Amino acid sequence: MLSSCAWCLTAFPPNDAVEAMPVGQRIAFDEGRGRLWVVCRRCERWNLAPIETRWEAIEACARAFRDTRVRVSTAQVGLARLADGTELVRIGAPLPEEFAA
Repeated sequence: MLSSCAWCLTAFPPNDAVEAMPVGQRIAFDEGRGRLWVVCRRCERWNLAPIETRWEAIEACARAFRDTRVRVSTAQVGLARLADGTELVRIGAPLPEEFAA
């Protein structure tokens, strides 16, 4: 499990929103390719999560992203802020209702 940034060694703050990935205030995920990153708030570098911890966390992030009422999306990137302040960054094709809007 990630606990600190691989680049600047800053400890990741905890979050309560994603139980399978309890660290990081900004989490990026690519559901199509099975990738999950914790973004360091200090140096803004992306830290790839170990493969054995990714799948449940990716599913939880995708579910939380879909459940948010307010989100911002472009063609390949979506942003959502959860109730506890955790930010989710969705990488990949937009959700059907986002694409239609």
